[in-house]
Order: sequence, then structure tokens, then C-alpha cells
Amino acid sequence: MTLYDQLKPEIKAKLEENYKEYKTVEHIFDKLKQTNHYSDLTIDNIRSICTFGDVWHHNLTQTQLIYGEWLTNKPQI
Repeated sequence: MTLYDQLKPEIKAKLEENYKEYKTVEHIFDKLKQTNHYSDLTIDNIRSICTFGDVWHHNLTQTQLIYGEWLTNKPQI
């Protein structure tokens, strides 16, 4: 199961909404559809997901950022 399949619905919805205005979101979707593990994302990928998924990374704990609990419906280790 890919990260795209596990994506929290509110993040996926915001990414889809922003795709209408920012076609660069397609790259984020492609990356999530090709990736099975949160640890395979780059810092740039995570930054882009936060930006276009309307996630304030300042509100995330270090543990959430490290393990990806904020992104998917289940923790990634």
C-alpha cells in the first residue's frame, strides 16, 4: 500500500484543492503513489506536502515529523 493510499483524508482533500491552482502538486501525488514508506520521502517532499496540504509543520512534534504520524492513518516506522 502506497503513502497515497494511506494519506489522511483532510490532507488529500487539501492537496487536490490546491492542484487546481498549482499544477506542481501533481509531482507530490506522483511521489506519494510511488512511495510505500514515509522514511523514503525527502525533506523537500515533506515541505511540499506541508505547504500544499495545509499542514503547519510548526505544530508537529519531532516524533511526528520523524515517523510520519501526521501524514497517514497509521504510524510509519
